[in-house]
Amino acid sequence: MMESALLHVTGLTKRFGGLIALNKVDLYQNADETIGMIGPNGSGKTTFVNCLTGYLRPEAGTIRFGDVQLTAVKPHRVAAAGLTRTYQAVRIYKELSGEDNIATALLEVTEQPQADELANMIEFVRLQDRLHVPAGSLTLFEQRRLELLMRLVQRPKLIMLDEPVGGLASTEVRQMIDLLQALKERCSIFVIEHTMKVIREIADRVVVLLAGEKIADGPPAEVLKDRRVVEQYLGGDDA
Repeated sequence: MMESALLHVTGLTKRFGGLIALNKVDLYQNADETIGMIGPNGSGKTTFVNCLTGYLRPEAGTIRFGDVQLTAVKPHRVAAAGLTRTYQAVRIYKELSGEDNIATALLEVTEQPQADELANMIEFVRLQDRLHVPAGSLTLFEQRRLELLMRLVQRPKLIMLDEPVGGLASTEVRQMIDLLQALKERCSIFVIEHTMKVIREIADRVVVLLAGEKIADGPPAEVLKDRRVVEQYLGGDDA
């Protein structure tokens, strides 16, 4: 229920000059559910995540995460509260080894995982044999898993994933979906995706943005058949 939501956003508004990127967006997410967000390019999805994670300051609205007020809070304080994110374009230190990338992620936390817990996380993303090489030499799929690992070692309560299967081959998409399903046992997930297979399989609720406004919010089976969603985003043939 919304009253006990892990994430509760009300009236979130962001402008870039005369452009309204987000217009009074309301959203909640319970700790036991996965939210999928979809919408055309330029609809405000990444701006929404940037506002929640402290990379942009909204003009209006409130952001609550559990009992913590996160409106217009710096990214490191957002992360310390347990809310973190990944990016459309993978953000890792490509010249460093995977091990050193993990070390940089751990600099942002005060309580670091024990050795056995860290080993479990590394095995979870199936990188135990690849962390000694420069991260730039990893495949894109491995880099995406490394970026996920860098967030996971920080013990987040919620990870916001911005197009986690972007650029992956079909077999890798399948593997990433399976990985995200398993990730639900470790933390809550909020995922932005254009790949409907991901949304259909992992999301409990789907939120649709169009021109900065929320036009739908509900179970995938219902939202993906909504007439306005089909016309404005999915298109008749793709639906």
